[in-house]
Amino acid sequence: MSRSCFLRCLLDSHAPINLPHNVEVLVGRSKLTKIKDQSCSRQQISLKANCDNCVVEVKQIGVNPSGLDGFLLKQNCVYKVGHESRIEILLNNYVHVIEFEPPPKDFTPKGNKRKIEYDENSRKKRRCSNLDDNLNVKETMEDLWESIDLGELYIYTSKGVKSSSKIAAFDMDGTLIKTKSGKVHPVDTNDWQLAYPVVPTKLKEHIDKGYKVVILSNQAPIGKGRVKIEDFKKKIENLVIKINIPIQVYIATGRSYYRKPTPGMWETLIEQKNDKIPVDMNSSFYCGDAAGRVANWAPGKKKDHSMADKLMAENLGLKFYTPEEFFLGHSMSNVPMTKPDFIPTDVVKEPFNEDLISKEKEILVLVGYPGSGKSFLAKQIEKKSSSHYVTVCRDVLGSWQKCAAEATRLLQHGKSVVVDSTNPDVESRARWTSLAKQMNVDCRCVKMATTKAHAQHNNKFRELMKINHLPVNDIVFNTYKNKYQEPLTKEGFKEVLEVKFNPIFEDEQSEKLYRMHLLEK
Repeated sequence: MSRSCFLRCLLDSHAPINLPHNVEVLVGRSKLTKIKDQSCSRQQISLKANCDNCVVEVKQIGVNPSGLDGFLLKQNCVYKVGHESRIEILLNNYVHVIEFEPPPKDFTPKGNKRKIEYDENSRKKRRCSNLDDNLNVKETMEDLWESIDLGELYIYTSKGVKSSSKIAAFDMDGTLIKTKSGKVHPVDTNDWQLAYPVVPTKLKEHIDKGYKVVILSNQAPIGKGRVKIEDFKKKIENLVIKINIPIQVYIATGRSYYRKPTPGMWETLIEQKNDKIPVDMNSSFYCGDAAGRVANWAPGKKKDHSMADKLMAENLGLKFYTPEEFFLGHSMSNVPMTKPDFIPTDVVKEPFNEDLISKEKEILVLVGYPGSGKSFLAKQIEKKSSSHYVTVCRDVLGSWQKCAAEATRLLQHGKSVVVDSTNPDVESRARWTSLAKQMNVDCRCVKMATTKAHAQHNNKFRELMKINHLPVNDIVFNTYKNKYQEPLTKEGFKEVLEVKFNPIFEDEQSEKLYRMHLLEK
């Protein structure tokens, strides 16, 4: 009898994938499967069908785990499965069904448990068991480490973790643990102790109340190579052993969307790592020490190193506690706290200022921080003027001398020129007033009203959105601030205009991100 084998998507999002007899087929992120998730490798799983015996050998190749009917597949371990086995290309996601046509004669329809075989190299099963069929809650039966986005995020799920609609989330350093050495930063991965003796008791109380306990921790030293991830994994495992309850730990190692105060770790938790159980935000909470408290908020206490924990909770609409509130019962109602220098929800869309466009030929000099909106304003001016204005930009041309040469050429051809550069001081602006005088044209100045904190927010937004701009570090912002001199008409400008930043967004998701707190202070 001639028999065929296919891998069919449970949602029918793409055509069935043919699995020829005794031929290895690699499946993963591709146009064929329409999987775009970066957590999924292009070669995520290997499938090899035996159409005579109606058995398919399944092997996970990708870094992140695949699944089989709730079972966690072990990387590079061969599993033998049969007709109507459900393959999760990523654990709990992208479910596909193996189908033989015609089905095997001895096939028993749904109802009996399917036996799963392992090859001789397999050490032991990793499985998930249903604890509550109504909620489909799964309890992890073995410790698991996962890496997402090339190590931008690591997730540790300890044995016994259960998904829940209630999340008790905690920062780690300064909240659950502190250094043994007494230094602000640990000297190594063994330099830690519990911050409060009651930590295990309080966390266990919440486990008993049906909460899922998680840790959300920024760990930039890992991303910078100062701490080895393998050493840090041992620290996390030892911490979980010390607290002695099942915990899921999220570690953000870089400057990406996972790093607090941006909510990437939380979103990964509720969207991918909670067995699709909706989270009750009103019952859930977050506890962290980075709350923006000022120096001497309590006798002898130093100021908090940032506001990242409090701002992440605000971004998510989560109830927030400091460690002193949660573990010691202290009231924070009278504790002085700083506020962010920039509130993204306060930014409003401004109409375009028509006064920026002149009928006379001119040089229009922009002044403002990197990320203050100069380049976007320059494009608006070009568009509104039907290309009568043309921009010269030092970031593009490389030097102010090249910009001046290009500006001269444009003016000679009847164009007006927009100078897109920071131009913080009288000296840098004098180049353009001098050129305007030489070319016998007007010279006006446009000062961007964008503050330093607002410009840093814009820079971080561009970084997170992967917009084609070079990241700007704090040194550049501080240098601009130190060099800045208020532009005045006596420098040779016909007038000085002030323009507010005017945000334009491609979609609702972009605007949602922009309206969040992106800076840690």
